Amino acid sequence: MKKFKTTLLALGLTAVLAGCGNKLTTTKPVYNNSGMVAVIKGDASGKTVSYTAPTKTGSVKVHNGKYVVTLPMSTKAQKVTLKANGQTTTTKIKAATAIGTYSVVADQYNQALVMTAVPADTLKAMQAAQKQGTPTNTQIAAMTPAQQQALLKQQQEFKAALTKAKAAVKDQQLPAKVEGLKQVVKTTSSTMRVNVQDGELLSATLSAPVKALKGSQKDNQFGIEFGLLANALGADAQKVGTQFQKAIKDQNGSQTTIKTITSNGVKFDVGFSASELFIYMTK
Repeated sequence: MKKFKTTLLALGLTAVLAGCGNKLTTTKPVYNNSGMVAVIKGDASGKTVSYTAPTKTGSVKVHNGKYVVTLPMSTKAQKVTLKANGQTTTTKIKAATAIGTYSVVADQYNQALVMTAVPADTLKAMQAAQKQGTPTNTQIAAMTPAQQQALLKQQQEFKAALTKAKAAVKDQQLPAKVEGLKQVVKTTSSTMRVNVQDGELLSATLSAPVKALKGSQKDNQFGIEFGLLANALGADAQKVGTQFQKAIKDQNGSQTTIKTITSNGVKFDVGFSASELFIYMTK
């Protein structure tokens, strides 16, 4: 009996020691969102760490005892369950604030994008006509036949110009509906990604090859896309653009980020890799 008890104690001690050898920790009890995602880091034994969250479920590999889990942002706080080598732990991610309703932002961006494809002289005429306002039926009835004909011709020209402009930028427009973390537009000068949850836009990222910023034509195209998106998000594109250009000019070769630019509550965080520039837009 004594030998049997000794054996049980030995087995128990072995189990305890084995349990102590398994590690699964997180660097924080609660994480903030960063850019378009939330990043959870920690230490773990074993080869993989599996995770379960409202926005995503999966697993990641462990490298030198360290792991990194990347999860999409959400308008709701997220509880994340992590498992590895028989160990389980939990952490939380704070809720993100939406920049706006995606459909509204997309509509504003697309309308503005179409106008950039309208010839300058036609656009100027459209703006003048808009300033004067649409004539009422009474005003049209009071016009001479020649004036009525001129008005009709102008309206037809405007309609034709808009139809042509829409076709020209069709592949550059934002889709009407998006859900989740998706790439929505890719042009010769940039790539746009958004994170949409339940119809709300949580973040947007505009990325571009660094070399694409060095040519005046491409630089201008990237600037147009950036400005249109900033305006659609409710920011002052002109002020943001000025601060952005200054930050880029002042940036030294060793920097990988620049100071956050804020306009009307919208935050612009800029990061660099060896070959690409990233602008993260959140609130």
